[in-house]
Amino acid sequence: MDDSNERLEFALRTVTKARLVAMKVPAYAVGAWCKAWEAEADRRGLVPSASSWEEGIRWIVARIAAGERPPTD
Repeated sequence: MDDSNERLEFALRTVTKARLVAMKVPAYAVGAWCKAWEAEADRRGLVPSASSWEEGIRWIVARIAAGERPPTD
């Protein structure tokens, strides 16, 4: 991944984290949920993009609504 792609991915992840916190996802859990989404997106073969992170937000919110706890390492 070149430098511009790394910066874009960092920016998208940062915006996603801020949006999740604004949606009342506990701040301590946001990083774990984002990491879990990155693994899921990789399994699905998704390229990091604004639309894949939008899908990630929906995926994360659905899991929280289902009562799942943030994944742990």
